[in-house]
Amino acid sequence: MQLLTETMSGGRRLLLEGEMTVATAKTLRDEILAALPPQENAELEIDLSGVSEIDTAGLQLMLQIKRKCGSRLRLINHSPAVLQIFDLSRSAAHFGDPMVLPAGKARSAGPSERSRK
Repeated sequence: MQLLTETMSGGRRLLLEGEMTVATAKTLRDEILAALPPQENAELEIDLSGVSEIDTAGLQLMLQIKRKCGSRLRLINHSPAVLQIFDLSRSAAHFGDPMVLPAGKARSAGPSERSRK
């Protein structure tokens, strides 16, 4: 995983490239925390277009960063891998960023959702 940092007016933009998996999550977490803007009200944008793979460890990392930054965090340019895990985990709304989730197969209804005869 590679992390590129760019200063922008009002905050900082991070560009993530590569895999965001259990193998990279701890190192990436430390790098992201070190790259946070020093100002309390500064915005943080994370560009996810270069994320080629993400697992639950990567999702947990994004949730931790969201918890730390709150409304200052904005995720942009979600890669297909990121969109897929946000859709599967139904966590897209938690981040509050505009995104278009891929159209997928309809999920089968669970036992409590099936009509009983």
